[in-house]
Amino acid sequence: MSDEHRVAAHLGVAADDYDRTIRRFIPAYEQMLATVVHWLDGRVPPGGLVVDLGAGTGSLSAAILDALPHVRVRLVDVDPNMLEVAAARCAAHEGRFELRRARFEDELPSCHAVVASLALHHVASQDEKRDLYRAINTALEPGGLVAVADALVYDHGPERDGMLRDLFVHMEDNGIGREEAEAHLAQWAEEDFYVSLPDELGLIRDAGFPRPDCFWRQGLICVYGGFKDGAGSA
Repeated sequence: MSDEHRVAAHLGVAADDYDRTIRRFIPAYEQMLATVVHWLDGRVPPGGLVVDLGAGTGSLSAAILDALPHVRVRLVDVDPNMLEVAAARCAAHEGRFELRRARFEDELPSCHAVVASLALHHVASQDEKRDLYRAINTALEPGGLVAVADALVYDHGPERDGMLRDLFVHMEDNGIGREEAEAHLAQWAEEDFYVSLPDELGLIRDAGFPRPDCFWRQGLICVYGGFKDGAGSA
């Protein structure tokens, strides 16, 4: 993700308006976050570190800190405005989180889990995504987990058509008409890189995770990932 990428430009909102706006675009947003937290529960040891890539306003990090009081979280994002909002959101957990302005390409710390929410579609190619998953695998402790929430969809076909139809219904229910919704999708298509679930799981497997899987899905929004081989792996 380039230093020029900013949520304000991408969604047409300021960082502190992001939380309200994203729920208008993304169905089952709260369930998506809760699923990531569920897969971390009991799998990160006391004092263990979770790295949140593309942490944005800190919605996922805050959910993790709230639900799992024994873990630490590092919030990584390229946008300082988003990190400022995230810091305020996570302030009640002072001492258990840290902020890091960095790109996806930057070195990751040794950790017990890596998570991301609606962020990795900014990685511009399958080769770059595979390299990122390899870096994650290297950073993870044995048995560590990568859990990603993102949009995954084929580039054509009836599956894609059905998922987009459902997405347009959700957006219309939240005050975003069909014409506006299609304009947003056209804009995102110029900036984002989406693949199908089978392709994404293949990239994770290629990066050294032996059993990548989909943990939850509603339409084009998925939670997926895998465990690094070693102690504690399922």
